[in-house]
Amino acid sequence: MSTKPLSILQPGTGLFNTHVTLEDVNKAIKEQMSTESELTAESKMEVIGEGNGFSSCVILITCHWTIPSSHLPKKLILKIVSFVHVQGLLNKSNEEGNSVMSPEEEAHVHAHFEKSCQKGHNLEVEFCEAFGHLEGLLLPKVFFSQKFEEDNPNKGFVGMEFVEGSVVRHCYENVTVDELQPILKALARLQALSLSTESCRNLDNGEAFEESLMDMLSEDGLKGIFDQSRNIDQKLSEKVERIEQNHKEILNLETVLNLNKVVGIDQKVICHGDLWAANILWTQTDGGFIADKVLDYQESHMGNPAEDLVRLLVSTISGADRQSHWEHILEQFYTYFTDEIGSNNAPYTLEQLKTSFKLYFPVGALTLISLFGPAVDMKLQGMESGKAENYRRIVIEKVDCLLDDVLNFHDFNKKFTGKN
Repeated sequence: MSTKPLSILQPGTGLFNTHVTLEDVNKAIKEQMSTESELTAESKMEVIGEGNGFSSCVILITCHWTIPSSHLPKKLILKIVSFVHVQGLLNKSNEEGNSVMSPEEEAHVHAHFEKSCQKGHNLEVEFCEAFGHLEGLLLPKVFFSQKFEEDNPNKGFVGMEFVEGSVVRHCYENVTVDELQPILKALARLQALSLSTESCRNLDNGEAFEESLMDMLSEDGLKGIFDQSRNIDQKLSEKVERIEQNHKEILNLETVLNLNKVVGIDQKVICHGDLWAANILWTQTDGGFIADKVLDYQESHMGNPAEDLVRLLVSTISGADRQSHWEHILEQFYTYFTDEIGSNNAPYTLEQLKTSFKLYFPVGALTLISLFGPAVDMKLQGMESGKAENYRRIVIEKVDCLLDDVLNFHDFNKKFTGKN
């Protein structure tokens, strides 16, 4: 009698309590890197980036090869689908009295999350296979990968290049508007690929993304968002209360799920789907920081051109900079986009982009709250108190401005959609 494989939601006996073993990794290396060399047990492995991602165990491997070669990487990143970090956040939320679920509800959430993780991982692998050879997207080089299949329900991983000296600037740091430009150019190039139907053939048409939004904006999801907003700082409570009392109108899911139709855009564009601060790698120079790579394409899909821009601006630059410069940033982005598509007809206008940004903002911004709350708390634990307090002030400023604009853009959105 065969034993049912363990779920990815359960600890494994492989690398760092995952289900992936060194043998699994070496099999993929041999098949996909055209080499007979393998990683030995002497290869140094360490978990990095804890608290930056939700569904991954990210391992830096200093490679010790059985057959050394100058063509093989000295270091690489192994990203394994894992539930450990999410479980930590759920435990913390439960301890604080937020989103306490019954065993039945928790089992349902876990089953849904497992399916979502598997689908998201496979989407990322397919995205990198489709676009990894193209320049200008800030994609990391992928050496090997393994998708989830019917006979492989718990071993999903990607092996990719390690960018020496790179850092993540989390949402508790402020990026400048100038530093955003390479990311805007990469996103413009990505959206320009939407004009090629072949490039988009295997991408999710938005159904999974919409399902994720509906989950986050469910009754339990909204309670978590509002509770987490208040927990960031009590001075935010008054604005949170105003939004909560009128959330059915402010968070107009019908408009968001039909956003292209509402603003008159006929063609969907490629969206990263999870373009926020922790999914960007930077290298530091004497003059500041340069964006090097954009990571994590599990949520990639066909959607509205403003989706990624809302998440990017809310999570990276200060709230004051976003409020002062968002229109100019969108104008810069649109220039990059039209440069990329050349003589082809643009699938949307600058005005449609700005309108989409305002209509999507309340939902897109509020669904980022968990990344400013529990995720930040986990990162700041153990930091020197003065440094942690400074970072916390940055978070409060961003969320304060976020809440202001949820209310401000709602006034525009009401008039645009004709709702009283």
